Amino acid sequence: MDLSVFYLPTWRSGYGVTLTDYFVELVETVKLADRSGWTRALTTEHHFHYYGGAVPNPAVILSAWASATKNIRLGSAVSLMQLRNPLTVAEDYALLDQLSGGRCDMGVARGFVPHEFSTFHVDPAEAPERIEEGLEICKKFWAGGPFAHDGKYYSFDRIEPWPPTVNGAVPIWNAASNSRESFINAAERGYHLMMNQYPMSFESLAEKFGWYCDQWEKSGRKTQDRKAMVTLMAHLSNSEEKAIAEAKAALQEHAGTFLKVLQGLQWDREYESDISTLLKMCEDDDWRDVFSRRTLICTPEQAAERISKYLDLGFTEVAIIARYAGITHGQTVTTMQRITEEVLPILGIRTRKVG
Repeated sequence: MDLSVFYLPTWRSGYGVTLTDYFVELVETVKLADRSGWTRALTTEHHFHYYGGAVPNPAVILSAWASATKNIRLGSAVSLMQLRNPLTVAEDYALLDQLSGGRCDMGVARGFVPHEFSTFHVDPAEAPERIEEGLEICKKFWAGGPFAHDGKYYSFDRIEPWPPTVNGAVPIWNAASNSRESFINAAERGYHLMMNQYPMSFESLAEKFGWYCDQWEKSGRKTQDRKAMVTLMAHLSNSEEKAIAEAKAALQEHAGTFLKVLQGLQWDREYESDISTLLKMCEDDDWRDVFSRRTLICTPEQAAERISKYLDLGFTEVAIIARYAGITHGQTVTTMQRITEEVLPILGIRTRKVG
């Protein structure tokens, strides 16, 4: 099993730390993941809102992480390339690949935030085609050698790609959530898969992951070449009750903000969300279902048990979101350390610690 740390940088002044210091703290935890032998460090792209808007270009912050680390891979989860010129995206990630010594990954997804599409004057219905055409350009750019392009959305005369990538390619991941088409297309094209557990039930996640796995096999690909990541919100403590008590307000705010931007309510600045936010995400009427069935907000022993379910499904990687809303740097470090020192041994997994 591979293990990653994933940051959706949700920052606002009410958290008691400046944005500059927040970024410094992120670097420190990425360095911790690197020393602890974790596989990947990930961040996402969002715009014009405190829900992720602190990182409008993942390649920039990933370059900062590259200079502070030695072994951990660095990737976007995701880059919203449908909102940008793909040549710029290709240049950004080629440069990141060089700065990191070939440790770069790039994720893509359709996107879900209405105000991002409207502000950049992009029709959400065009996103799949824009992404596919953009990735065609990126892959040619990263492979090296002059080329021109004349497509539906992008056209340019013959160019010489510069800078080159380290190995002639950047691994591509596809984040998918709802559309069956997204899962099928990712498998057909051989892209690795990213899924996020907390917005859906475990049963729904398993069904959708099955779409991807089935198509992967139908496309003639080998199972051992398939990589699939599940993202889980995490906060570990000595009892499940204590873990929930410590993380509940932060998860409610995170979930509430997610629902607001999804619904086009980005100007609603009521940060605190009540329990009804979590109830909207439950299959039953018990808000604890969100914690027990969709997160690692629990004890280390429970975390190991929950992770094993995803491994049994066929996931090859678990991405941990340990800092969200008001969760502090210290709490994040503790959770990451306990995952390395307590959860992984229960699962029989050893990491390659450095330094």
